[in-house]
Amino acid sequence: MKPSILPISTFGALLLAAWIQPSLAGPTYSESLKAGDEAMNLDKNEDALKEFEAAVGQAATPQEKALAQGKAAYVLAFKRKDYAQARKLAGEAAQTADLSPLAEMTACQVMAECQMRADKNYLGAALNLEKALALPDIDFARPYLSLGLADCYRETKDFHKAIDICKKILETPGLAPATLASAHFNMGLTYQYGLMEPENAKAAYAKAVELNPALKDQAKTHLEKMP
Repeated sequence: MKPSILPISTFGALLLAAWIQPSLAGPTYSESLKAGDEAMNLDKNEDALKEFEAAVGQAATPQEKALAQGKAAYVLAFKRKDYAQARKLAGEAAQTADLSPLAEMTACQVMAECQMRADKNYLGAALNLEKALALPDIDFARPYLSLGLADCYRETKDFHKAIDICKKILETPGLAPATLASAHFNMGLTYQYGLMEPENAKAAYAKAVELNPALKDQAKTHLEKMP
């Protein structure tokens, strides 16, 4: 059986953790953004949406508004699975001129998530993720965006590209064990279901579980499908 793409924990949630800054709520644009990030980190999704909607109204420029729209779209896509509304907000944000790299990256990531989950359009999602990865000043996000791109390549049967991306992630210094584990697990899926290399798949799953024991049950499910 062909596996689905990796769950949010290996893509969206990892990136979410990277750009969240804990904060206290406040009446200004920046404080609303920070409060929304904090609420999202705590899975208080309705509170997060309220804060981001407040930030949309408080924005002093179209670019500030677009960033707040993108963050709201992130909650809608990754947390609430409301892909139609997420796509609408992200699309509006993406049409804004002179976006910051963070705002453009967020819009691209949300659009890619909608394409993968709602449309099964992995080619389109790959284009959005490649666009995001080409942006400057988003080095913190590159490993997490790359995990999503590896998913897309696996789904479009470009298996060697998927493996190469994961290997590059593993070469990135300073990554958390959970991120490295996700790259190994992604490789395991590609080796098992794409390249049909069970021994390499087993080794990749083992390394993933070593780095993140929480993946043990998921790895076991896939290992049991091997002959």
